[in-house]
Amino acid sequence: MIVIPVADPRLSFWCPEAVDRSLTAVRLERFPRAAYEALGGQIGPLANLRSSAGCAVVLRTDSPRVTLMIERLRHHQPIPCGIALEVERAVDAQPRWHQVHSEDLREHDGDLAVGLPTGLERGGELRTVWIWLPLISTCVIAGVKVTDGARVEAATLPEPRWLAIGDSLTQGFSVQSPLQNWVHRLSRRWNLPVYNLGVGGLKVEPAVFAPALAVRPYDLVTIALGSNHSWRESDVGVAAERAAELAELALAGGHRRVVWLLPPWKSCEEGKGPADFAGVPLDRATGERAGRVRAALKERLSTYAPRLELVEDLMPHDHRLLPDGLHPQALGFARFADNLAAKLG
Repeated sequence: MIVIPVADPRLSFWCPEAVDRSLTAVRLERFPRAAYEALGGQIGPLANLRSSAGCAVVLRTDSPRVTLMIERLRHHQPIPCGIALEVERAVDAQPRWHQVHSEDLREHDGDLAVGLPTGLERGGELRTVWIWLPLISTCVIAGVKVTDGARVEAATLPEPRWLAIGDSLTQGFSVQSPLQNWVHRLSRRWNLPVYNLGVGGLKVEPAVFAPALAVRPYDLVTIALGSNHSWRESDVGVAAERAAELAELALAGGHRRVVWLLPPWKSCEEGKGPADFAGVPLDRATGERAGRVRAALKERLSTYAPRLELVEDLMPHDHRLLPDGLHPQALGFARFADNLAAKLG
């Protein structure tokens, strides 16, 4: 195997923040340091802020196998965790992408190498390979290995056209493969390269997303926040005004289309599902607060129409698709993606 270190310019990195190639191993960061300062003391969101959800290592190669060299892998939730690989086929090929999911890495910590088959042959045409990092767990990348004799070139990355802002549902909690998240599904369906800024456990925090909203105009900005104001009564009342502040930031950025995905249906609203999530009660009282938060956001944000579009009722009302009461697994995310695609047109 041939080792390609992170300093090698033949490796490209799909992530919102610049990568320091002078290091021997790099974390693909989605947020600047100011975002960490804004969330000081919020243990759950801080951990998820460091996840490289929606980030990838990219190269062009004819290698039959590509191995990602991971260091400092650390898991912050007990759900399955994996990486995934996509190989771009010819533009007119159907399907356009060859996709491979890794095994569950949840039982591993620290340093490891994860190899995946590309379906390519040495000496054949070079193809662009995307290696997607874990959605929830955190890690740094030390490099990539390719098969002896394989060729490697730098890939030209597309311009990001979609900014996905949100909480755990946007980040992709509860799906093992990065390819199963609704954001990735729609990015491929719409051919809309996306930066995923989902942060599990996050409430509406405008300061966290202000830099990303100002740095460039996007064809699409989606905001899916508000659900985490449902857990405590003291958070319910502030949700609408915080949402208005974030909406104004988004609308001031020159983006072509800004859409707010209202907090989705939760099993506890109908008295179904498990009794709690990570110690937080999922009872009728929680469901009632979730409904009030949703209604407050809808009323406040509707004043920005038509510049801000509101979309609601995206989650299938089937508690079997939300095994932990809040987050769908792969099938639920597929249905969520279908519902959003139908509403946005």
